[in-house]
Amino acid sequence: MSKRIFIDGSTSTELSITATNDQNIEYFDFSVNESKSKKSNIYLCTVSRVEPSLQAAFVDYGEEKKAFLPFDEIHPSYFKIPQADKIVVDPNDDIGEVVDDEKTSKKNFLDFYRKYKIQDVIKKDQVILIQIIKEERGSKGAAVSTFISLPGRFCVLLPNNSASGGVSKKISSPQERKRLKTIHEKLNLPDGMSLIVRTNAIGSSTEVINSDFNYLKKLWTEIRTETLKSKAPKLIYELDSPLIKIVRDIYNESFSEILVSDSQTYKEFKKIEKDFTSSKKSIVKQYKGAGALLESHGIKNPIQGISNTNVYMKSGSYLVINPTEALTSFDINSGKSTSQKNIEITALNTNLESCDEIYNQVILRNIAGLIVIDFIDMTSNANNFKVEKKMRQLFQNDKSRVQMNKISQFGLMEISRQRIGQSTNEIFFDICECCNGNGLIKSKNIIFQEIISIIKNILTIDKLEKIELKIDKEFYEKNGDELSKRIESIPTKKVKINYNFVEKVIKIFEFESDLIEKIAVNLKNKQVINIQKAKIAEDTPKNTPEDTTEDTTKDEKKHIRKIKKKKVIENKNNLKTKDEIPESEKTYRRKIKKKIIIEDTDTNNNNN
Repeated sequence: MSKRIFIDGSTSTELSITATNDQNIEYFDFSVNESKSKKSNIYLCTVSRVEPSLQAAFVDYGEEKKAFLPFDEIHPSYFKIPQADKIVVDPNDDIGEVVDDEKTSKKNFLDFYRKYKIQDVIKKDQVILIQIIKEERGSKGAAVSTFISLPGRFCVLLPNNSASGGVSKKISSPQERKRLKTIHEKLNLPDGMSLIVRTNAIGSSTEVINSDFNYLKKLWTEIRTETLKSKAPKLIYELDSPLIKIVRDIYNESFSEILVSDSQTYKEFKKIEKDFTSSKKSIVKQYKGAGALLESHGIKNPIQGISNTNVYMKSGSYLVINPTEALTSFDINSGKSTSQKNIEITALNTNLESCDEIYNQVILRNIAGLIVIDFIDMTSNANNFKVEKKMRQLFQNDKSRVQMNKISQFGLMEISRQRIGQSTNEIFFDICECCNGNGLIKSKNIIFQEIISIIKNILTIDKLEKIELKIDKEFYEKNGDELSKRIESIPTKKVKINYNFVEKVIKIFEFESDLIEKIAVNLKNKQVINIQKAKIAEDTPKNTPEDTTEDTTKDEKKHIRKIKKKKVIENKNNLKTKDEIPESEKTYRRKIKKKIIIEDTDTNNNNN
């Protein structure tokens, strides 16, 4: 079992990092200098706009899009209020008690922020030191915070946040937690700072943790001195470069060798290694052999396989991976995997095998957000539970935060994974200019329809002799005869159409921009005329002569009389004769008559 890290390429262009266990790839990262990750970087910025409706501010940190800074992510030291009000936690309280009792610290923190509004305490053009929490994505700008966190190999230093700290919640062993808490208490933390001990510190000595803490303190002083010298907006420190990530998060004693292909990258890596590690032994070597770095060690380059939508497994089954804007879907197909006797066993074995491959692909491609897995349907709930259990076991090792649902009655499992950096899909591919990333282009019939409708609109322009039409040469060679027939069928004045053939165009056809502008002007003019006509029709009174009104009233009266006559006739027809009335109804009528007669006689007697 030999574990290695291969670093291929240069930091100035493209850098490929692959961590392997024998021939299996466990980690892959590909970064391009043009689109470097900005997450966790520290910038000095200025407040460009305060939004009271959002209770947030937009800050300028040197990029095109402004970053979003929520009010509860602004440290009280930046508030324009008296100094006495800036103390969130009572200084007489014990720091250890504040760390353990998170509820009280959060309550104090929220109560403090409820006193003020952002427009009262933060002003425009105010200079602030920020750290990027979420990178800009699509039309959204980056999300930032003034609460800085500096991650090391074994600790995370929070230099301006004393309300949180302690041992990571992911460390479940009570003995290890107790040991690391005692180490944490012995560290001489300055006032206003806090420290979180990471999961990497499990089994580490006090000296190693202490040296890591001292390095982070030194780093914070460097950042402070750099900010005092600098003018906003400016990048102060880069925390999440690909090489720093390897030394800080991946590199440990289990790796036997680190091979670097580029000499400049080798020097940079050695420098970072000195800052983070205290051991004198170095396993970093520069590769000077012939041929590609990975292939020379019998490992297939993952770049070739990661871009594929279909991923095949040993049993003959395969995955179909479809990344979209909203989610990434995994569809499992049994394929050639039909060696089992029973359908249920085949489905279970294929699903269990696909769990390993799905986890592998999620890590290698850095897939984040919503992940939907369509497993092969299984009738047994026990089998569903086995698949769910395996997925949970695999994602326990994932450093990103993961939420997982049970398999639904339709065989679907939903996973939500925290986004850390760019996915390989965003780095490897650019949006197609022809289809705008949809993967679909217009059919010939819809193109014909568009061309004919534009020509019809162009023919409405006065003093027009010819139309210039740019068209794809390959498209015209296939469909030119059909297009010319359709154009000839337009019943209009004779106008020459000159075809200009172009090869490898983004748009299949294109008219002159002047003609398109004239069409737009004509359309606007027609719209204005129609609006004016509608207004005139509303404003003008209806001039109806007296004779016509009299005629209309007479006709209406006649119509009403006819309706009344019809109703009378219908009522007469509906009346029943004595023979038609049943005996029960007859007796009922007699009783009513008797009652009426009795009531009348009583009233007469009373009156007398």
